[in-house]
Amino acid sequence: MGLKIESINFLDIEKQLESLDDPDTMQQVHNTYAKFLDPYVPMDEGVLAHDVTVTPEYVQYNSPYAHYMYTGIVYGPNIPIMSDGEIVGYWSPPNQAKHPTGASIDYSKEKHPLATHHWDKAAMDSQGDVFKSDVKKILQNKLKGG
Repeated sequence: MGLKIESINFLDIEKQLESLDDPDTMQQVHNTYAKFLDPYVPMDEGVLAHDVTVTPEYVQYNSPYAHYMYTGIVYGPNIPIMSDGEIVGYWSPPNQAKHPTGASIDYSKEKHPLATHHWDKAAMDSQGDVFKSDVKKILQNKLKGG
């Protein structure tokens, strides 16, 4: 299971994007979107942030735990894996459904200081105007025949 972000929601450009029937331009928009989101995507070892598919239709994070990271809520059961008296990881029994525990995920900020849950919303809240400007440039280039 992964996480697919299918739409970019901001009113002043959304109608132009909806009416645009050009896969190459939409690929540029989604490539820009993926780069824009990257600093907000949780990153410890880089698996989630680097396992992303970008198409003209969507940006999709493919890691099996992408949805859990996106929600920001710890799901369990999480049984500790011990080594020399230290917790080195967690595992869940196979074939057992995971459920939200109510605890919030504590994201590492070492590699991505802006990492958070609902990273698309956080990125837009923080830097949405920058992204909109980048998309406008892509659309203007398209309209000029570029």
